Amino acid sequence: MLTKNHDKLTAEVQAHIAADAVIQGNYWDGLKGCFIGCLAHSSDAIILQDWYGLPLPLVRICEVIFEGLTQNEAKDFFAAIPNAVGRDGKDLSRVSWQFFAAELRALPPAPEDTQKVIDQVIAGVDLLAKGQDWPDDTRAAYATYAARATYAAYAATRAAYAADAADAATRATYAADAAIGAARAAGATNAAIGAALKRQRDTILRLISEAN
Repeated sequence: MLTKNHDKLTAEVQAHIAADAVIQGNYWDGLKGCFIGCLAHSSDAIILQDWYGLPLPLVRICEVIFEGLTQNEAKDFFAAIPNAVGRDGKDLSRVSWQFFAAELRALPPAPEDTQKVIDQVIAGVDLLAKGQDWPDDTRAAYATYAARATYAAYAATRAAYAADAADAATRATYAADAAIGAARAAGATNAAIGAALKRQRDTILRLISEAN
């Protein structure tokens, strides 16, 4: 799957920004909508994959980030997507795994046994980000281990389960939610959670831009 119809994507984003039609919390009401709604004019995220070659896991990550940002930040994020995509013919299929690995690396320091779980999961996700396989026996073992780990290992648990999920959109939701869930579990302030969301925004835009 490669990106396509980039000119149309750019025009649609610019038109919705100009019409002040970008909102959070609602897919599409006929005039305004969210990240998915403005580009699909519905709640059907698969349309963005069919029309623009944006993989569904990536769309779901972007939607989660979009909904977590402040209103103005969300609009700016939506506006930045066409520039990050850049052109037709880019392969964005591995971006969701690359994002996943980056989020795991962004976790705060954990106890040694918990960090061991996280490091092993990072190694597995790195393989997936390179288009390689994460061996079934290793993945299953660390999914079980991580599930028994402390809540600080929330992201590792999600990562291990996500790698075994059949539904790509489920994997993406886990990826975008992982670090934020860990921050909330650790009692992070709203400011810290906001900073984590901005980091996610910057990371996903960079990975989309760097993709070939």
